Amino acid sequence: AVVSTQSTGGLGRLRSLKRLILTHNSLTDLDERTMLKLRELTDLQLGYNLLRNFPDVVTRMEKLEELSLIHNQISLLPDEVVQMRSLEKLHLDNNVLTELPEYVTLQLPQLRALTLENNKLKPNTRSTQQTRSKFYYKIGL
Repeated sequence: AVVSTQSTGGLGRLRSLKRLILTHNSLTDLDERTMLKLRELTDLQLGYNLLRNFPDVVTRMEKLEELSLIHNQISLLPDEVVQMRSLEKLHLDNNVLTELPEYVTLQLPQLRALTLENNKLKPNTRSTQQTRSKFYYKIGL
């Protein structure tokens, strides 16, 4: 399933929407055009879906402060994550991540909560150690 204007009955028309919860929908992708119309969105909940890739479109959602991608099948964070300058909370629990790129902890100035429990992260990596000292975390190695 893909979130699109057709499948959501005009979701893109809700331009002043602040919070969107799309959990438990078997989503595999997000429609870029639809999502970018949600310019005021600050909280996006995409947990318990079938996302295999980190949705690139969310990296261009300038006001996004909280993003939950728990219980998906994401294995890699794209470099574009550093464009998420407003992001304060990132929840990636229960995916299949094997590493946490250093740029996530160093180049997201507003990030203060990062949860990574039940992934396949390797213990004692440099970025994991830096994460522990920078802000609230829940890694669960």
